[in-house]
Amino acid sequence: MSPLPRPRPAVNWFCAGAALSTLCFWCLSSWFTIVNDWLGLRITYDTRPWWLVSAMTTVSLLPWLSLGLIVLLRRWRGPAYGATAFGSGIVAPYLLALGCLVLLPTLDDHWHRRGFDSAAWKANQAADPLWPDRLCMVDDLLARVTFVGLSQERVVELLGPGDRGPLSNGWNAVYWLGPQRGAFRMDEEVLALRFGPEGLVVEYRILLD
Repeated sequence: MSPLPRPRPAVNWFCAGAALSTLCFWCLSSWFTIVNDWLGLRITYDTRPWWLVSAMTTVSLLPWLSLGLIVLLRRWRGPAYGATAFGSGIVAPYLLALGCLVLLPTLDDHWHRRGFDSAAWKANQAADPLWPDRLCMVDDLLARVTFVGLSQERVVELLGPGDRGPLSNGWNAVYWLGPQRGAFRMDEEVLALRFGPEGLVVEYRILLD
């Protein structure tokens, strides 16, 4: 039986950089729990003593200081020190976090989408407060229904009479959808429609409040 292949040195350096970067990031993001829950202190961000500020600064710089040391060792002692792989490992967790920040909200949105149902739209129940019925169905609604030129009676038949809210000024019908989709869900999405003199839809859009 052939022996298992040994890990390549570059992989070891990459893993070391990723582990160090991840550990430092966790320490910085969990400092409040570490200091107050584990050490029993009562410190807020504004009342941090000098030693805690120095420690947090050191932790934030540690991956990059380590990379600088590896670069120097490579220059002095040769290619056994994988500076490139180590640096790639340091950056990898940040790229992974950025990718999750960008991709996960989009995947979450597609995962929750479902077909439009008039009765469910009017009820607008929210088993999950982040994904009420209207927010899950609005994309299918806009794909299936051509609103421009649609009569007000037909709109009310499909969607109900509309909601009242601060965006109703200037729009004839406003339908609250739910929390803004995306990474930072701080605003509310609404579907707003404007009718012309003949009672036909002349404009519609999804707005943020």
